[in-house]
Amino acid sequence: MPAGFWWHLTALGDSAVLLPCALLIGVWLLAFQATRRSGWLWLLAVGVDAGGVALTKVLFMGWGLHPPGLDFIGLSGHSALSFLVWPSVALLISIGARGWLRATAIALGVILALTVSYSRVLLHAHTPSEALLGGLWGAGLAALFIRYAWARIRHSSMARRWIAISLLLPLLFVTYGRVFPSNTMLAWVAMRVSGHHFIYTRRDLGKLSG
Repeated sequence: MPAGFWWHLTALGDSAVLLPCALLIGVWLLAFQATRRSGWLWLLAVGVDAGGVALTKVLFMGWGLHPPGLDFIGLSGHSALSFLVWPSVALLISIGARGWLRATAIALGVILALTVSYSRVLLHAHTPSEALLGGLWGAGLAALFIRYAWARIRHSSMARRWIAISLLLPLLFVTYGRVFPSNTMLAWVAMRVSGHHFIYTRRDLGKLSG
């Protein structure tokens, strides 16, 4: 496939797209009493997901800390957020459907997250270990949320799939193609908290491992 296809696909995992979507999902869940607990759990999962990614990157940028023996400078944020958001979105837009249809929708969300992760490796934005570990981080959090919300959202008379779809589609249209400056922001944080006037980059891995 042409490189342009993978760039269009990888844009579906950018924080500029997924963080607003995640926030909208949280507001939507919190708006109804029946899904309010799911909403708080969702926001916690998003915070832990993004926070974990940021922590691994700041630890490397600021101090050069990384797992020994791996070409790794931080979890892939695209992978981590995609594996959390897209399967969860699939659950929300399949509300009211039969169990096997909801499971199929979630599986399609997982496939989309997998292709986003693959695109990060194919475009040399991340190494396989960064994409894999980022995906596992997001998938674990998604599994916890989906397990908790599966029955609670299904039985909620206030939750309607058309509401989720009608809110998410315009937001995706507005945010798609934008790039969130996460690395620039994290580099600034890393220098502030480490006290260094520089950050470690992938080129420093050989020196750090030697």
